[in-house]
Amino acid sequence: MARSRGWRWALLSAAILLGSALLAVWIGWSETIDRLVHAASPEELVAILRTFGGWTPLISILLMVIQSILAPLPGSVIAAANGALYGVWWGTLLSWAGGMAGGWATYAIGYWSGKPLRRRWRMTGLWRQLIAVGASRGFWIVLIARMTPIVSLDFIGYLAGIARLPLATYLLANAIGIIPGILAYTLIGSELVKGRLLSWEIGAALLLMVMLFAMGRRWLQSKDAGRIID
Repeated sequence: MARSRGWRWALLSAAILLGSALLAVWIGWSETIDRLVHAASPEELVAILRTFGGWTPLISILLMVIQSILAPLPGSVIAAANGALYGVWWGTLLSWAGGMAGGWATYAIGYWSGKPLRRRWRMTGLWRQLIAVGASRGFWIVLIARMTPIVSLDFIGYLAGIARLPLATYLLANAIGIIPGILAYTLIGSELVKGRLLSWEIGAALLLMVMLFAMGRRWLQSKDAGRIID
């Protein structure tokens, strides 16, 4: 009970700090941020981000958080811009940090705003089934969803928070699942700025994504088969 309460206070404190930082940045650079969230291409975003100087990494992370919550700008564009600004590896690390911050933000919002839903649904069969699935397969569900382009990353974070999936499980799956996509988009941004595109590197990133997806799906199928036998 004490550990659960500690997690709740940590989430609330971090949410307050993050909200305060976003508000301060928005007030100070409202016009520039408006241009950022309406940037039509990685090139345009790069040009605007350069104007922030040493603040650019922080602004990039905040943009990833904002796009996770409000979705004004695709995360792929931000990742490509980071690749253009910082190269493949530093750009990937920065985009990954932003993706983690955004994923945590959607989880926190789902966790706290989902209390009324939990009170209403906690005695229903659907809710008990959702909790059971989250407890047994939560890690792999989040991991596979994060690696699937057609699945909304924001939705997964909100749903995980509402269902009270363990935060450590969610963050670990999120940390692994977002790597292939972020690496691919960051690589594209980095190579386009150099005037060349290394297709084999993009192919390797996509292959890694497919392999991880296949491994996760196979694990789920084997688990289902084991339950049927039992």
